[in-house]
Amino acid sequence: MPLVFVVDDDPNISQLISEYLKKDGYDVNAFGSGADLIDTIRRKQPDCLVLDIMMPGINGFQLLTMIRGFSEMPIIMVSARGEEMDRIMGLELGCNDYLGKPFHPRELVCRVTSMIRLAGFRNSVKEETAKAPIRAGRLLISEDYRKVETQDGTELPLTFREYELLLHFAKNPNRPFSREQLIQQVWDYDFLGDLRVVDELVKRLRKKLGDSSSGFSIETVWGYGYKISVKL
Repeated sequence: MPLVFVVDDDPNISQLISEYLKKDGYDVNAFGSGADLIDTIRRKQPDCLVLDIMMPGINGFQLLTMIRGFSEMPIIMVSARGEEMDRIMGLELGCNDYLGKPFHPRELVCRVTSMIRLAGFRNSVKEETAKAPIRAGRLLISEDYRKVETQDGTELPLTFREYELLLHFAKNPNRPFSREQLIQQVWDYDFLGDLRVVDELVKRLRKKLGDSSSGFSIETVWGYGYKISVKL
């Protein structure tokens, strides 16, 4: 039985979400805050996490950043805050989906099911072969260890989504991608939000690549999207 963690400081919403998930056959652990959540995730390794943003103490964004440091589990963020930058920040920090309140609990259950199915498929593919590091420009990208190193062995600090975007470009040097293609291929789902989330992510990644003398250049393809060029 798949295990889902629900983190929301509103007990009514938490109970409602939990009841709908249980009706669909999920085992559910509900939390009113982020206290002890990290240790419990490490111990129980749930199949999916439903995470509220606004909570007392440590908030959802902080928890998301901590979790992405050690886990690729599917995470769906829910929030009454509908600001565009909140959605962008959540997606950039590594959540897989974002749902604004109010929402129908049935829709959330469907998204949880979809995320768990997708994660299962990706894990089965990963287990088939160990992947050799990718050398691109003056960078060495390890998929197994999810890290990027410069020529002198220094690890380049990247967020979850920055790493995913860089890896995608590195596997496809000089190939242009539209923003829609990047959303579908890097975010791994049909994105219904603002495509500017791609622009924001590219801007941050450009700065980090420039600071590291990576030999990479992310070029704008006017009227289309982006491509990466390796300049040694």
